[in-house]
Amino acid sequence: MISKVNYRLNDVLIFNFFMSMWILSIPFKNAIFQGSVFFMILFFFYHLFKTKKVDILIENLKETKYLALGFLFIALSMLVSNLLNPEYLREKSWHITFMFIIRYGLIFVILAYFYKLNFFSKKQLIITISCSFILLLLTGLFQVIESPQILLGEGIKGTLDYRNAFGLSMGMAFVFSLYLLNYQRNLALILILLFVFFMIFSFSRSSWVASFSSMIVFLILHKKELKFNHLIYFLLFIVFIILLYFSFDSFQKRFHDLIDGDSSNRFQIWSYTLDFIKEKLIFGYGIDSWLSLPNTFLNGHADAHNMILEILIYTGIFGLISCLFTIGTVLIKIILTKNYFLFTAATYFIVVTQFDFGAYGSKELLSFLTIFVFFVYSESFKAVK
Repeated sequence: MISKVNYRLNDVLIFNFFMSMWILSIPFKNAIFQGSVFFMILFFFYHLFKTKKVDILIENLKETKYLALGFLFIALSMLVSNLLNPEYLREKSWHITFMFIIRYGLIFVILAYFYKLNFFSKKQLIITISCSFILLLLTGLFQVIESPQILLGEGIKGTLDYRNAFGLSMGMAFVFSLYLLNYQRNLALILILLFVFFMIFSFSRSSWVASFSSMIVFLILHKKELKFNHLIYFLLFIVFIILLYFSFDSFQKRFHDLIDGDSSNRFQIWSYTLDFIKEKLIFGYGIDSWLSLPNTFLNGHADAHNMILEILIYTGIFGLISCLFTIGTVLIKIILTKNYFLFTAATYFIVVTQFDFGAYGSKELLSFLTIFVFFVYSESFKAVK
């Protein structure tokens, strides 16, 4: 009996180690991220083979049948678009396609499987996510200490490739901290100010807009719970933003660019992208075909800077319908479970992807989105006795 308990304890510790490494490394997309995904999958198949608990997978599938159907159609749209457009595919087109299925579809299945086995709790997941965001924040702090001039215009990016990716993570961290207000108010308030500071000085305007939109949704959803002290906190937050605004010309300039409608060529990118979409409206050009499009202007930019347009140009109407069905399924699940805070997080994901980050290849965005969808469905995965 003791050996059986120890055996289970070892399994729990092993899985939690790999899961923690995965979450902590999401913002960095490094070798640890790649390795943790591999070992989570390897351990999952090992555990499934050892315990033969296929019934858990079947039960979870029943609870997520519409979500699974939506994801299946998304994957199918990616495969079909690739097969129909070999001339536009790039070296990593098929790699991105298969890794999309593995990193997000299979990882979701793994989280649901081990959560049902009571290997980890949502509280544990929340703590690990918090540590992940704080760890990235510390890399930004180190950059500021080392090169304070980045606050004057270059923008904080920490250890990431570019400042928009850093801003994305800090924006997600800000929204996540709003959730913590219900549990650790003082800690949450400190984190909110820190994450907002670093998000602002990433100069990622898409994260600014998405965070502001999420905050408005959060206030609307919690308007009946608001008290006088909440108003004081909100006013202090506004004062904090105003002080930063008048203390840094770089902040003022980026804010004025936003208000004046400076899109950083996005309007022109969207216009050219729409022209190409019309030519292959049903199935698109295939995954990662952006740089293969015969347009030197578009080739000079990383992507379409809009989730809907990227879905259309890669997988066409078929892919867009599949994605909208899946998003709608998740939103309906939030309504049915009455976990309305998740609307705040959903707002962030929906808004930020209208200006930056792709629907298929953004590892940090899609990995956190996988965790978000797990939270949406977590109550459906009741632990087995």
